[in-house]
Parts: sequence; C-alpha cells; structure tokens
Amino acid sequence: MSKKIFLLIFFVLFLTESKAKQLTNNVIVSIDNSIITELDINKEINFLKFVNKDQATGSSEPFKKEIINSLIDRKIKDIETNSFKIEVSEKEIENNLYSYLERLKINNEILNSFYNQNEIEKDYLKNIIKIDMKWSKLIRQMYESRLNVNLTEVNRELEKKDAEDDEKLKKQLIITEQNKLLNKFSATHLEKSKKKYLIKFL
Repeated sequence: MSKKIFLLIFFVLFLTESKAKQLTNNVIVSIDNSIITELDINKEINFLKFVNKDQATGSSEPFKKEIINSLIDRKIKDIETNSFKIEVSEKEIENNLYSYLERLKINNEILNSFYNQNEIEKDYLKNIIKIDMKWSKLIRQMYESRLNVNLTEVNRELEKKDAEDDEKLKKQLIITEQNKLLNKFSATHLEKSKKKYLIKFL
C-alpha cells in the first residue's frame, strides 16, 4: 500500500470518528454555564441498564426524557450545593459507595470492567453518590427546624405494633416520619432552585 493511499484512509477514518464523536456529543440542554450532552445521556442509560439488570430500561423517548430530567436535577443539585459550599468527607462517600455496591452485589472488578467497556470515567457512580450526599446535607441544614413529627400519629402506630422495645421502635418511627418530611422539602427546594437557573433545551 502506497504512503498516499495509507494517509488518505487514515484521514477518512479520522474524519468519520470525529463526526461520530460530534454526533454523540451534541449539547441537548444548557443550564447557565453547564451543559448536558448526548454522550451524558448515553452514559446514564448504560449505567442504569447496568445497575437495574432485572428491570426494563429501554431506549424509548419517554425513558430518554426521564433520563434528561434526572440529569438536569443532578446538575442543579451540584450547582446549588457548590454555591452553598457544602462538603462531605471522602470517607463518608467511600462508605456510601461500598454500601451501594454491596446492595447490588457488584464488586470493584465488575464495576471497572463496565466502565472500560462503555468508556465511562471511573468515578461516575462516586460522583453521583457525592452529589446526592451533599444535597441531603444541604436540605437537612436548611429544614432541620421544620422536622416536627406528629407524635400522636407515632404513638398510634406504636399501639398497632406488638414490639418488645417500644422506645427503639418509637425512635425508628420518628426517623421514618422525618425522612418523609425531608423528601418533601427536597422536592420543593429542587423545584424552587430550578427557577433560579436558565434551562434551555437545544
């Protein structure tokens, strides 16, 4: 093969690969100075398929919209927690990551193999966990004073259960009720936060 033909083939292949990368890296949404690309969406779809092996995760338009909304939420949470300078320790993140993988019965070898096969950065899941932890911390800090649990309801629930350790069960019920309140505050605060940023679908 002559040098000219070889260079021509190399050039065509390079152009084809560049075009493919451009196609998968189209910007789909911009959130102020942050962006979500087609590549981000594909990564998230592959990741969800990987962690939800038993559940149907297709590539339909409604599913894709769900993914986009989920990625927008994550970006907003990241921007907001950075704005409030919320930090979580590396040890806390590692512990949560370990617990998450243990629940899914996935070890580091399987996870890294998945990352390599799908060309996903090795701290993908770790970053998701970090953002969620920072967001939870922010919500708890902001709404701690409003976690008033209806003790009458708790006592009523307590009466229904035949437990040996009433105090322990009471604490668990209070924590459960507080978590329900935190989830409500989290959803409300996220919707409020979205209004602060310019979200554009491109």
